[in-house]
Amino acid sequence: MTTEITINGITVLLVHRTDKYADLIQKAFNQNIAAVPALADVTYDDAAMHGFGTAMQTEVTKFKATPPTATKSDVMIAVDNMVNAYNKNAGEIQSIAREEARAAGNVNVGINIVLKAGYLLKQPKSPVETSFTLTAEGGGIVDVDTKAPGKGAVYIRKYGITEGKNILPEAKNIKEYLISKEGSIRTEKLEIGAWYAFCEATIMPIHPTDNNAPAPTQAEEKSTKTIMSNKHRRTFINGDDSNYNFGPWLWILVS
Repeated sequence: MTTEITINGITVLLVHRTDKYADLIQKAFNQNIAAVPALADVTYDDAAMHGFGTAMQTEVTKFKATPPTATKSDVMIAVDNMVNAYNKNAGEIQSIAREEARAAGNVNVGINIVLKAGYLLKQPKSPVETSFTLTAEGGGIVDVDTKAPGKGAVYIRKYGITEGKNILPEAKNIKEYLISKEGSIRTEKLEIGAWYAFCEATIMPIHPTDNNAPAPTQAEEKSTKTIMSNKHRRTFINGDDSNYNFGPWLWILVS
């Protein structure tokens, strides 16, 4: 089980009647709950939601015509219809995603339900600042380059093949951690034409707690915090899902 986000932290973003018309229309058309069997009973199916998007698009176009053939009131009625339907679905999708994640014992199951349905998740604040980049070099090779947070840093990276961009890899597809002291590494023999997701954590050496110890840098303060029993020993907790605070995932299409 991964720990990037707790099950109760699966929060589907709502829309607001003050959002840009174009953004609201696009979100209506983005709905694709037909791709997720678990969402079969959600109140507004794809045809209904796309209909709200079409109706709103029509009224906005008429309102912006010269001369206008719709009033601002007409537009706002269409906006309200779309927003109310979208937010009702969002609440139902959030509840179902949490239930499915809890039943599977894997938060990625719930996250993927939301993303496949075309909805967006509120991202939790990460205690680790992500500062790495991915580059597809061709031939199934991806380079991972990280800005060093400080001298002596150790990098813990994990990755896995996934169904597409913004879809987290299933637990069974997450590979063995890649651990190194190098800020730049290369992964080879990846599947060409497939999407992969990468994320990483960083740990720093323990500085002796005396008056001569250097003050931690801003980057060091954002690296993984671990419990220390004394100034020379790092303590790991048995039974935790992870002893590291992994930052957000990044995706890349392997060439």
